[in-house]
Amino acid sequence: MSDDQRASFRADGISSPLRLLDFAQLVAGLRPVKGPLVAIVDDDDALCSSLVDLMRSIGYRAEPYSSAETFLTSINLLSVHCVVADVHMPGMSGFDLVRKLHERDIMTPVILITALADTRLDDEAVSAGARYLLRKPFEIESLLDCVERSLPDERPMR
Repeated sequence: MSDDQRASFRADGISSPLRLLDFAQLVAGLRPVKGPLVAIVDDDDALCSSLVDLMRSIGYRAEPYSSAETFLTSINLLSVHCVVADVHMPGMSGFDLVRKLHERDIMTPVILITALADTRLDDEAVSAGARYLLRKPFEIESLLDCVERSLPDERPMR
């Protein structure tokens, strides 16, 4: 950091040409990550964490959410490019999440995942406005294919 930058940075942020994030990146020598952001919404912590790790391993940004309600109140709500959500969670279901997003005019593509084999879920997923419905256990490639098809064209290549 140059002397000019040090002099113009104040901890209280007043009149600072550097934002805190810029300062942290400057100090750490990091560049901001700019890949598409995928939200993983699942009450199963292990699966949620695994899916976040998977998305990050191929160059996406990914954030975990333990419930639909938590996701709907997150600061990332309008920045997310794709959502992967479990159908059956305590509180709001994945179907309800899709409906709530659409009620707010948020048309982020949602991929629903479920362990249930009930074929009526396919109709409900379509009715709710989900982009895809995958059944657990699913192949990683199937999930990645659904995510890639749901994202804008600036996604990383595998």
